[in-house]
Amino acid sequence: MKISKFKVAAFLAFKGFRQYAFSSLVASFTIAMAGGLFLSTWKIKEETKKAFSNATGGFDAVLGARGSKLQLILNGLFHLEESPGNLPWKQYEDIKKTSGVREAFPIAVGDNYLGYRLVGTLPELFTKHEWRPGAKYQINPGGRIFSEMAKEALVGSYAAQKLKLEIGNRFHPYHGLTFKEDSKHEDVYVVVGILKPTGTPADRVIWIPIKGIQLMEGHDRSMAQSVSAVLLSLKGAAGFQLDMKYNKRGNQATLAWPVASILGNFFNKLNWFQDILSLIAYLIAFIGALIIFATLRTAMNERKREFAILRCLGASRQLLTSTILLQSMIISLFGILGTCMAYFLINSFATSVIREQSGVLMKGVDFDQVSVFLFGGILLVGLISGLIPAFQAYRVDLSENLKPLS
Repeated sequence: MKISKFKVAAFLAFKGFRQYAFSSLVASFTIAMAGGLFLSTWKIKEETKKAFSNATGGFDAVLGARGSKLQLILNGLFHLEESPGNLPWKQYEDIKKTSGVREAFPIAVGDNYLGYRLVGTLPELFTKHEWRPGAKYQINPGGRIFSEMAKEALVGSYAAQKLKLEIGNRFHPYHGLTFKEDSKHEDVYVVVGILKPTGTPADRVIWIPIKGIQLMEGHDRSMAQSVSAVLLSLKGAAGFQLDMKYNKRGNQATLAWPVASILGNFFNKLNWFQDILSLIAYLIAFIGALIIFATLRTAMNERKREFAILRCLGASRQLLTSTILLQSMIISLFGILGTCMAYFLINSFATSVIREQSGVLMKGVDFDQVSVFLFGGILLVGLISGLIPAFQAYRVDLSENLKPLS
């Protein structure tokens, strides 16, 4: 098609779009909702899986009381769920000395401050451990790590922001993992440092000495020599050996290893949810295609006389056919634009909620090969929806449509 003819077809297509703006925009909106839902579901699932796999804080395994491996990981590494129980301090000392264990850090949980979890551990977690290869925890200027036997706190960046805590502030912990006003402890802790952001669950935790949790006023003194879990970095074949010792032959503790595999299995169990949302997206897309078809068919029926006049003025059948198909493509392009906007809004909301609830920082809006295929699919839906109306335009009957209007 020559450039001039393409311009004429584009002009007529835009004219048709404006003439039936409401129904055209409804069709575009429907397609946008379908595309946005599908793309958001797919991307959130994939990015969440990657984000959680990369937010384990540099640990390979978690040792805890007998129970669910997933619960141990969620509790020990992501600071979600409740602890399945406690381990004797001796279990920590024994595994720390085990061959193949590069690092072992005990943690104790059971208290909160205004809903943000207090986690007791050793100062060495922040001086020796690399939460990411080559990256140790950093403290904001003016702060420091808590002392092992002092009532001091090191606050994650996200928790500090939400709680408006600064160095020198004092607070009373509350018993339990959920905030209740009538469960305040008498102990007073002072904030001595704020962690720099890591994008991991460590950001939404208030870290204190492990003795602080164990000896907190109101806690059972018989649990003063116990830990909630032990976070482990392993080397060599230690994982297989420890798995055999604790999971296959022992009954005193559970080793959650390997972390990545357990998390992967967990996310795979959620595939049904994505399948349901995908099915809904397909149904919405089908409805959108029907709306495009109905819009173009209506436009075709009402513009038959206009097209017949154009034919008499020298317009070819191909020009009229192209006009209808271009109008269909315009609706689809608006649908793609709406898809991007819907994806941005849904992804931003999901990222914010996941950050708030787990501390895991997800990747922002990102377009990849899946996005390209989706956009191509939307254009294909628009093209197919416009084929029958375009065929009608091709078969415009001059004599029938040029009769005087009664």
